[in-house]
Amino acid sequence: MRKKNDNSVEGWEVHPDKVILDTPVVKIHAGPVVCKRSGRTKDFYLFDFPDWVNIIALTPEQEIVLIRQLRYGTGRMEIEIPGGMMNAGEDPIEAGCRELLEETGYAGNHARVIGKVCPNPAIQRNYCHTVLVEDAVRVSDPSFDDMEDIECILKSEADVRKKIESGSIDHGLVLNALMFYLNKP
Repeated sequence: MRKKNDNSVEGWEVHPDKVILDTPVVKIHAGPVVCKRSGRTKDFYLFDFPDWVNIIALTPEQEIVLIRQLRYGTGRMEIEIPGGMMNAGEDPIEAGCRELLEETGYAGNHARVIGKVCPNPAIQRNYCHTVLVEDAVRVSDPSFDDMEDIECILKSEADVRKKIESGSIDHGLVLNALMFYLNKP
């Protein structure tokens, strides 16, 4: 591990980087890294995203709250769970409850973190937290961002499993979140 104010990481020299792109969603850094074994130097890239949160919301009838929305990366409508970027310093549970309400109009009880993953440690250092919310009921209309148009869908656990098996749900971070939920003791 790299220590504070130290540019070495077990056989590597990590030199200061520079920001090469700064957008509202991501900062991209590039900086030289030396492999002490080979003596070679290359620029490594870091996609510096904020932490994210995904929400597994269960209704009193034990249905899972899903959403369907356009994803620019795949160019298609994707079936997912509610989620989004966390604000700086925001608690994952607060962020999860906020995103659930904004995207679906649902709110619930007993919110808790059931998992956390680093989406891609090769090029990212952020985390995606999975929050479970129980007894979720619709309490308001959704409050979409300017570029959101989200359809809310309720499905049983068995239906969600079928969507995973068929490939209808194939978003990696959504599958991670569902794994945390479906494999809970």
